[in-house]
Amino acid sequence: MAKLTADKDLSPGDRHLQAATLFVVAAESLFLVFFTVFLFNHANPKGDGMEMVAVGAAFIWIFLPFSLPAYLLAKNGRYLVVAAFLAGFSAILLFLLWLQVLDEIGIQTAPWR
Repeated sequence: MAKLTADKDLSPGDRHLQAATLFVVAAESLFLVFFTVFLFNHANPKGDGMEMVAVGAAFIWIFLPFSLPAYLLAKNGRYLVVAAFLAGFSAILLFLLWLQVLDEIGIQTAPWR
């Protein structure tokens, strides 16, 4: 597939926004891997394994609708402000999910509790 815009067509500010958005999406992807390993290690061994549902929820309800479109838009250099907003919103949602999961498994109380 041909690239829609060349990198030389982007202004320096757009290139920085593109790089920052791609960095945030990469960090979110690595967080999902960390999140999976963390929950696997902290799941109740005698429980039903419902802790792992949080990984599926994070992937389906946060990563796919927000992070993936942000990556695709930033990769193509199009609608970079929208891509940055989607990546930032996804990061906020992942952080809130992280706080909720820490509360659910009893490591730390959530601030809204």
